[in-house]
Amino acid sequence: MAKIFITYKYGDDQVWQGLDSKYWAEETDKRTGLVRKETKATGRAYANFLEEIIGKENILKGEKQDESLKGKSENQIWELLKPRVHDSSVTLVIISPNMKDNYEPESEQYMPNEIRYSLCEYDRGELTSATNALIGVITPNRAGNYEYIYEKSNCPHCGHIRMLNKQTNPHLFGILKGNIFNHKNGNKSTCQGLYCNSIIYNGDHSYLHLVTLEEFIKDGKHQDHIDKALKIKENKDSYNVEKTM
Repeated sequence: MAKIFITYKYGDDQVWQGLDSKYWAEETDKRTGLVRKETKATGRAYANFLEEIIGKENILKGEKQDESLKGKSENQIWELLKPRVHDSSVTLVIISPNMKDNYEPESEQYMPNEIRYSLCEYDRGELTSATNALIGVITPNRAGNYEYIYEKSNCPHCGHIRMLNKQTNPHLFGILKGNIFNHKNGNKSTCQGLYCNSIIYNGDHSYLHLVTLEEFIKDGKHQDHIDKALKIKENKDSYNVEKTM
């Protein structure tokens, strides 16, 4: 099975709190050695949940508690993140409501850097690391829905289609927006509904395979979504893959 690197916002607690507490983060106090369990679900809890579903042996995890890239040089960031991403072929982004810190440059945040390095091709000894497949698993917000990512249309013609305005969405990193609707041929049409004219994207329109958590775990078919992302990766030359922030 493909090795999967999971990137997530460790302390984002604006996720749905109904997740079983057995997945909540546990940390060992460096001074006392005592284990402290979180009192709420966070991004790390969802990483633990997905690790159980996918299989621990297939998972590499990203951000740790209280880590910061603030003030680090490009080389320092790369040396820190390289061991986490170099053995993976799939990057799974846990998308959560507050994963993006709008008060910090994206260049100093873990997730966009981890995504960027996983998409870059670089030499490692005699081997060249290939661009990872990219899948985004959207967690529900505290209200239990996904509306912070997806929009609803009142148009009877396209209202059944999941809408996403990547330009105005404040929750997504630039590198994720750049890998949505980025198929070179577009594969799109315009809704014919009166006063609508929404753009409808068809087929594999994005390098980022975007899926809700509910869809990802439904009927144990998470592997189908991983395989879908890998299939898109096989055709990556058909996409303008965004690898910068």
